[in-house]
Amino acid sequence: MAAQELGLEVWQPETLRGAETAPQLQGAELLVVMAYGEILRQPVLDLPLLGCINLHGSLLPRWRGASPLQAAIRAGDTETGVTVMRMVRGLDAGPWCSRIVLPMPDRPTLPWLHDAMAQTAGQALAAFLEQIDRVTWTAQDESQVTVCRKLTSDDGRLDFSQPMQALDRWIRAYSPAPGCWAESASGERVRILAAEPRHGVPMEPGTVVVVGGELLVGCGDGAMVISRLQMPGGRAMAAGDFINGHAPPTRLG
Repeated sequence: MAAQELGLEVWQPETLRGAETAPQLQGAELLVVMAYGEILRQPVLDLPLLGCINLHGSLLPRWRGASPLQAAIRAGDTETGVTVMRMVRGLDAGPWCSRIVLPMPDRPTLPWLHDAMAQTAGQALAAFLEQIDRVTWTAQDESQVTVCRKLTSDDGRLDFSQPMQALDRWIRAYSPAPGCWAESASGERVRILAAEPRHGVPMEPGTVVVVGGELLVGCGDGAMVISRLQMPGGRAMAAGDFINGHAPPTRLG
């Protein structure tokens, strides 16, 4: 961790419930949060002299909540970013003072967005600290709020009756976490780690075929080419390697 390498004290509590009495927070001037996963209680919010800010991974008020990166990719957003907001008692509802827009590339992946967001958040925090004594806070437009909840494994179950572009965004948004999967005809849960659309290949949704060394699954308006997958109890592997050593499932759904 960079802070430890610089000789700074690192405190990593699993929760801040009741932390208003923790010695690490006494006399704090500013509390900065990013992707902490917990709504802070008012006694904690009241502690720092300069308040608490959240570096939220979206352009608020779009995608308040626990999974803004996944939500932006799955929705096909063309841009996202980091919003510097003042924390209040509520879900990402506080006023904001600045934000940095992050344009999305063609077919962004969750690991790419995670790394890009981390770098952007550092820039946003540095800019905020430079002007902390003269920032202007603006209330969020409540009419434009969208919310994203905490994801579970069930959210990763693919529905191959959906259009291929929707499936493409779904897989890129949820890989590696919470992960995408489909159930085979024999009841096995097959993890789909990477795939891409294939136009002009009419197939029944959920049907699996091997064509030219590629593993194809039919979907609502074409097919998905699976490039990486993982069977139960097995290791993740390229689809070509899987085909060479295993009989592919006949259906996924």
